[in-house]
Parts: sequence; C-alpha cells; structure tokens
Amino acid sequence: MKQWWIGLIVMVVMLGLVAGGAARVQAERSRAGAPVYRNEILGVSLQILPPETHVVVDQYLSDTFGFTVVDRGGRMVLRVAWRHRDTPNQMAQRAQELVRGFSDLNLRARPVSVGSHEGIMIADVPGMDPSLYLYLAAHGRLYEIICPQRPGDGQRCETLLTLLSFDPATRSLSELRLIRAEDALYETPPVLEFPQPKGPGRMESPEGKSPHSVGNDVFSVEPQAAPGCADWPTWKFLQTPWASTANGPGTSWPQGWSQAGPSYYGERFHRYCNRTNGLNDYHALDFPLKEWDSVYPPASGQVLYAGWARGGWAGLGRVVIVDLGNGYWSMAAHLRRLDVSAGQQVGISTVIGYAGRSGYYQDGSWPSNHLHQGLYLNAQLYQPDGSVYGGQSVEPHHVRYFGNGGGYYETIRHYQWMSW
Repeated sequence: MKQWWIGLIVMVVMLGLVAGGAARVQAERSRAGAPVYRNEILGVSLQILPPETHVVVDQYLSDTFGFTVVDRGGRMVLRVAWRHRDTPNQMAQRAQELVRGFSDLNLRARPVSVGSHEGIMIADVPGMDPSLYLYLAAHGRLYEIICPQRPGDGQRCETLLTLLSFDPATRSLSELRLIRAEDALYETPPVLEFPQPKGPGRMESPEGKSPHSVGNDVFSVEPQAAPGCADWPTWKFLQTPWASTANGPGTSWPQGWSQAGPSYYGERFHRYCNRTNGLNDYHALDFPLKEWDSVYPPASGQVLYAGWARGGWAGLGRVVIVDLGNGYWSMAAHLRRLDVSAGQQVGISTVIGYAGRSGYYQDGSWPSNHLHQGLYLNAQLYQPDGSVYGGQSVEPHHVRYFGNGGGYYETIRHYQWMSW
C-alpha cells in the first residue's frame, strides 16, 4: 500500500513537471520507492533528488538546524530547516516578522497546506535570488523551507514541495553535539605569518612580467556590457583586499598574487545589476586564496554586519559587510573566520577575516578556497540575516595595489593577475 501511494505521488509529480515547465526536476529516486534522502533528526524525507544535486547538512547549530539541496556549482535549490527554538504557535509571528523586515517591498503571506500539514507561504522574498519561504507546522515542530525562484523555473518550487514528507523524528538533535554557529565565527586559526600592512612595497612579479600583462595575453576577455550597473568613482580609494602573504607555496599562484576569477562579471552566480529583491552581484569577483589567508576591506569604513549569512543568503557562509561611505558597501563572503564585529571602524590594514570555503553553515562547502567580493551602491540590508539586496552592482575601477612597486588597475580583466 505504501509503495502504491509513493508511486502515485511520483506520477503526479512527473505530470506536474511537464505541465509546469520544471523539467529540470526529473525523477531520480532510489529503488523500491524508498526516500532518496531521510534525516532522522528532522523527521524529513525527500522522495526524489533533482539531477546533479546533493544534500549539505548543517555543520554548526544556529536558530535552525537543517539541510540544503545544492546544485553541482554550490547554488541553493531547496533548504529545509527545523526552527528548534520555536513552537508551531509562532508560525504566524515568524511570517509577519519576515514581511515587516522588507517593508520597502509589497510581500504577502498566504495560508497553504503541504499534505495534511498547515503552513504560511511568502513569495518573492529577497535572497541571493528572490525566494519562496514556507513556515510549516508538523508533528509539534515549526519548519522553515526556502526555495529560490529563478527566471524560467516555472513551477519548480511547488514541485519540490510535493517531494517532501514529514514524520516524527527518531533521533535527538543533542546527539550530534554540534558547535554553536556563533562560536564557530571566531575559531582559533593555525599559526599564521603576520600579514604585511598595506603600504608601498616591492616584489617580483610572476615569470618576470608586470602585473598588467600577466594573464592578459591569452585568457582575458573584455568585460560584458552590464546596463543598470554602476561604476566605482575613481576619486574614491579602493584596494586589492589580501595581504603580501596570500597564496604562495602549495598553491597555483605566486605569493602575494591572485587572479580575477574563477567567476568573472556576469558568470555563474555573478549576475544582475539592479534587482529590487535579490543580490546584485554582476560585478562581484572571486579571488583564489588559500585557506586562512588574511582578508582586508577594499577601503576604510564601518562594519555593518559580521556573521553567518542566513536564509536565502546562506550559501555565502561567513560574511563581513562594510559601509565604505557615499552609499557604497562591500561584502566579503565564504570566510573561514571573522576578525571584526558590527559597528567597528576598519582601515585598509585591518584584517577583517580569513579566506575559506564556508556556506550553508558548513566549512568546505564550496569547491575551492576563494574570496567572493561584491561592491554595491545604495543597497538594502536585512540585518537579521546579514543580507544585501537591491541597489546596484558596482564595477571596480582604479584599484590600488602595493606590491611590485605599487600602482593601479584601472579596470580588471578576466583572469588578470593582481598583486597585493
């Protein structure tokens, strides 16, 4: 009887995929109709796992404990979390708090049912991508479900919800002995070489070439057009955000050097210039660094947020957001450790954190160690989640470097070598 019931669900889901245009969520189910994934602590099962995705389970304990389905590039497909400090009676309260948190947007909450369980759904909530949020009461628990809504996805989120089932938990959360997420923000680093403060210096460039020619001869391409983005004003200071001790032995990059990649303007997750309810990261850059390399702010300013990115931004891991003045902000993401706190004034020689691969309350979540840095103009900050949305993505210009005698990168090209 149970197998017949699951088979019916799968048939309905497959019909919904075709009708809803969500063909990417095709069935990949295990044999004998068993769930593809089950978390005994959450009491949640997934009947089907979308192709080329995998499950990431929280490594640290925050106000929620859950898992995230991510694609092969690391981007969130679905997140399911138990709000273990809340009760089902707080469902309406949490939904109202979310709506009020984005008072600049016209968000609406509506009642829904998932199977026999009642919930409240809110669509188009800001995140790295606008997301559907669902607060659901099941078996005496309050769950929070997040599904990013991307252009061309059709009814993908609605389809994914039909793949979830909720049962009483059979294991205790305390069994995992998880480190608190707050404690993991400031983990003790290994013994590190103290970074050289920012200032004029001299170093040998890779292969004896100047930093302006290395990487530009073969691999570089012109930046793609980005209507609606903004430019960093050349009169305002901006610097490369790593130390003279970055990379070096054991990496593919000479010490003190990195590159404008692996993701460049308009690539992979670096998209959008001026959405009102999403992260605008078209001109964000990924800089390869080794784990525990020191990270500086791109300019002096005041820290707006330092902590785990949560909710629809959870893939960013540990982040530091700095107000650089004149409406400009920066965000450093995927850090291994933080060295600053909200409200702190930082200068160009202040270490704000250390490079890593954090995301989804896990270290090592992303395929490679890198610093994700975005610049924004007139953006919004959702303080509870440490989350930037709206405004404009800003293209960096006239970026100061101090190694190799010092100088400026007027523009940054794809795969360009860049000095500290």
